[in-house]
Amino acid sequence: MRILIISGNESFRQSVQAACLRYEHAVVTIRTADSIGQGLDLAVQIEAQIVFVDLTRNLEAGLLAISQLAEVKNRMVVASIDKMTTEIMARAIRAGAQEILSQPPQEEEVDEILVKVGRMLNSTDNSQPPREGKVIVCFSSKGGVGKTTVSCNLANILARRLGPGRVVLIDANTQAPNVAPMLDLRPEHWLRDCIQEYRRLDSDMLREMTTHHEASGLDVLAHSADNPLGLDFTEDQLSKILLVAKGTYDYIIVDTFPLLSSLNLAVMDLSDDIFLITEGVVPAIRSAHYNLKMLEQAGYGHSRIKVVLNRYTKFRGNVTPDLISETLNWPISHVLPYDVHATIAANNGQAVVDMFPDQKLTLALSMLADDVMGIKTPVEEPNILQQLFYRVRAALT
Repeated sequence: MRILIISGNESFRQSVQAACLRYEHAVVTIRTADSIGQGLDLAVQIEAQIVFVDLTRNLEAGLLAISQLAEVKNRMVVASIDKMTTEIMARAIRAGAQEILSQPPQEEEVDEILVKVGRMLNSTDNSQPPREGKVIVCFSSKGGVGKTTVSCNLANILARRLGPGRVVLIDANTQAPNVAPMLDLRPEHWLRDCIQEYRRLDSDMLREMTTHHEASGLDVLAHSADNPLGLDFTEDQLSKILLVAKGTYDYIIVDTFPLLSSLNLAVMDLSDDIFLITEGVVPAIRSAHYNLKMLEQAGYGHSRIKVVLNRYTKFRGNVTPDLISETLNWPISHVLPYDVHATIAANNGQAVVDMFPDQKLTLALSMLADDVMGIKTPVEEPNILQQLFYRVRAALT
């Protein structure tokens, strides 16, 4: 559910946002604007499904904005003002507002409005473009924990299962992008090209901007390290790209920059699952603990955040997954074993699941893909003869 709050009053924006984040019946994506002009632009960019408009600062401009916002079918427009009168209420409704929200906003009122929007969006007569693709974000605020490796291999498995043109991997690591070299790709178009064309971006253009990974059938929207985007890369631009991707692909895997930034939060707002990647070493565990605390305060709960313990090895003195889970106060959803073959595959520009299908890491990554797809796919471990065959084939490639 994509929500936009337009108000010059920071307290109003925060109150409505807090109430929306506590809504439990749908994943919500929230944007705010402190001016009507900015709000009208954002409503188009994020394809807002519900817009709260505060009329307190400028009644006439606010009513005009409501009339424009209400032109989109199946968009709920909610009017609010600090001193509501019968006349203002009537004018707001005539302009196109479907609901009136009192000030200060009450959580119960906001919740009732969101329930109505949910019913409206579930109706068969919905003219806004369907955005049903599932967004999976791989994140860690600590670099070097294997986030990109997990992203590339997870996307590879999903693409092989579903077929060409149904899975896209987006490299949103704006400072140290590594997806293209890890998969030995030489893109003709980059993420920056989508950013430049984001206002008119559609499914066809997005597919043209991606690079096809022949081995798996995966589409990749790569980011060039030669031309980092820097400050011109905004949350709204990235949100628009993800929205178009959700209407184009079944699964969107996003590799992120290791920083809890507004850009990454914008990606997480549109995500279905957040895989928080960590390792069994103290610095990584401390970073994960901080990330979980901050994300939980931002409204992300256990249903969306899944901790993935990467590069785990059993040896005397090492911390166990149970102890890490107790320390984080968060369950460990998946444990990926340490495997030197992951490094060998990366150095050869291949996914480890392709180059070494017999390894336990490949099995663990397949189980991660099962989780994403909501299915149980039994994978038998190869026998000794199969392992020998796979190793000989890998040595010859």
